[in-house]
Amino acid sequence: MNPSEPVIMTVSGFDPLGGAGVIADLKTFGANGCYGAAAITAIDVQERANTLNEVHPIDVHILRACMKSILTESRVKAIKIGMLATRANAEAVLEVLETHSLLPVVLDPLVRASGGVDLRDSSCVEFVRDQLLPRATVITPNLPEAAALTGLKVDDVEDMKLAARKLIDMGARAVVVTGGHLERPVDVFADSPSTLRILAGDRIKPENIYGAACTFSSALAASLALGRPLEEAVILAKTYVTEAIKRAYPVGDGRVPLNQFYRLQELIEASPAGAKPVH
Repeated sequence: MNPSEPVIMTVSGFDPLGGAGVIADLKTFGANGCYGAAAITAIDVQERANTLNEVHPIDVHILRACMKSILTESRVKAIKIGMLATRANAEAVLEVLETHSLLPVVLDPLVRASGGVDLRDSSCVEFVRDQLLPRATVITPNLPEAAALTGLKVDDVEDMKLAARKLIDMGARAVVVTGGHLERPVDVFADSPSTLRILAGDRIKPENIYGAACTFSSALAASLALGRPLEEAVILAKTYVTEAIKRAYPVGDGRVPLNQFYRLQELIEASPAGAKPVH
C-alpha cells in the first residue's frame, strides 16, 4: 500500500462471483488509487445465468464489530454503503455515520437485485430513506431505486429529473439518478432543487453486464476520498465505469462482470515484451 493511498470502507454484500458487492468495490478502489476495507452485510448466492436468488444477512453484531475494527485500525477517508439487507444493519450503519459525520459518504440504496430478489426487510427502505439519505454526501439510485425512495414513476429522463428534485427536497445533499436501464444511458446529477446536470452516454455492448452500480458508486467514493470536488468526482466515476463496461469480458457462460482493472491491463500491454506475462 502506498502511504498516500486513502482508505475507504465499503459496507455491502458479498457476491462470491466477484462481479458486484464488496469485491467489485475493492477492485474499484484499488484501480482508482485507494485502499479498500470491507464490512459485509450479507452473503449472496448467485448464478450468472439466473442472477441473484438468495441473500443471507450477516448478524448485526458481527457487522458492527467489523466496522468498529476498520474505523479503529485504519485512517478511513470515505465510506461507501451498498446493500444493507436488514433494518438492523441499516441502524448499525447510522451509528457509524453519526460518530464519523465529517467523512464523505456515498450511498447506493440497493433495494432490489436485477433478478428480482428483494434485498431488504419490510422496513429497511423506509429507514434508509428517512435516516441514511440525509447523512450521505451523495446518493446514487437507479430508476427502480429512485422510484422506491420517492414513490414516483421513474421511467425516463424527465421522470429522473423530478425524482432527483424530490430526493433533494426529502433531505438528500446530492443525487445521481443513474440511467443504465434506459436505451441510451443518461444520468441526472443534482445538488440543489434548481441545479440539474444531464450526463449522457452511449449504449455499450455487452448488454448482460452486472456490477455497474457498485462500480460507479465506488469510483465516486474513491474520487471523494482523494479530495476531488463532488461534480468532478461524478464525471470521473461515469467515465471510469463506461470504460470498465467497454473492456468487460466473460469469465463464464452467464452475465459479464465489469473489468475494473482495465488500466492495469493497458500498462501490461504497453510494457516491453520481456515484461509481459507468459500465457
